[in-house]
Amino acid sequence: MATASAAAPVPPRSSGLRWIVWCFFAAVALIVAYFGFHWFTYRATHSITNDAFVEAHIVNVAPEMVSGRIVCFRVDENDHVEQGQVLAEIEAVHYRDQVEQAQGKLELAEAELKRQEAGLTKLRNEVPLQIDVADKSIDEAEAAVQVARANLTLAKQEYDRFTELAAQDASTKRKAEEVTRAHDAARAETRLADARLAKAGKLFDLAKTGYDQVREVELMVGVKKELVKDAQIALDSAKHVLQFTQIRAPFPGVVVKRNRSLGDFVSAGTPLLSMYNPDLLYVEANLEETRLLGVAPGNAVELRLDAFDQPFAGRVVWINKSTGAQFALMPRNVVAGEFTKVVQRIPIRISIAKDERWPQLRAGLSAQALISHGEGDAVWAQQAARDMKQLEMRYNQPRSKRDEKSADEKTGRQGDKESGR
Repeated sequence: MATASAAAPVPPRSSGLRWIVWCFFAAVALIVAYFGFHWFTYRATHSITNDAFVEAHIVNVAPEMVSGRIVCFRVDENDHVEQGQVLAEIEAVHYRDQVEQAQGKLELAEAELKRQEAGLTKLRNEVPLQIDVADKSIDEAEAAVQVARANLTLAKQEYDRFTELAAQDASTKRKAEEVTRAHDAARAETRLADARLAKAGKLFDLAKTGYDQVREVELMVGVKKELVKDAQIALDSAKHVLQFTQIRAPFPGVVVKRNRSLGDFVSAGTPLLSMYNPDLLYVEANLEETRLLGVAPGNAVELRLDAFDQPFAGRVVWINKSTGAQFALMPRNVVAGEFTKVVQRIPIRISIAKDERWPQLRAGLSAQALISHGEGDAVWAQQAARDMKQLEMRYNQPRSKRDEKSADEKTGRQGDKESGR
């Protein structure tokens, strides 16, 4: 048999494997360099913080000017409410009694005013009549005086003539006596007429004092009107206090916390419910002071919320003028000589761009804020700050009496519907 031929030579593998390994590491190095460059560039052009949360203006709704036991809760946590909607009720028996008492005082003051006004009307009607009667009495008395003086003149002439005749024995004694009596009667009538004229004059003066009585009663009527006004103000105040037994929503929003339970006794200012306006949500990011370089109002922000898969868009509204440490419960005190430098954080308000996920936002959600560096847009930031302020003030402006009346009527209609159901 022929011997087996020699085996074929095996090509070396070490060089090919080495080439693959080098290619792999080169690719990894390129990928790392690429992503590292982008990461470094991104970090250099952005300020990033995880100390960010969705914030809202939480309002603690409390009774005003009243205290008592909670007898009714109309809403619960997570309920959406409208402005003016009744949220809870305080026991109102005592305050209804105050309204009834004030109503009674008002009715009494109005009755007293009517009595004074009736007396004033009577005086205004009587005084002119009394003065007219007194004036006519003066005229009658003057006429009577003239008649009496004329009679006295005639009687005096008769008396003088018959006295002369009697001295000459030309008249009878009886006739002389009659003439004397007539003369004396005429003088008496004259004195009586003068007295009546003087009395009529005094009665006229007395009648004119009726105008003083009219002015006095007019002043009393003015006092009674002021008392009626005071009683009306007291009644309105009592009614307002009674209305405060119904705790109403100051603005449309959502109830997030019920701080008290049914039957609790609360005083004025004790928070019953906490609520906020879901349209007034924003992110407050606390950024380190070393990362403020390049951050300006109006810069774009990427907001990564843990509760959502996709980030939200936002923009910087303003950068606070103070650090959060200025409002710490335990302020810094380095006078003792012990000091550890800690990087301070600056609160930054960031507006959230609304999209279809806006209703799912909740106050207090944690977020990561990635703030782009740039010159910003101060005009936009100022307008955004004004819009937020107007949104907050929209439902907190003092209402006119007409608005309060319409709100009360609306609430009354809602109450009638609820009672009908």
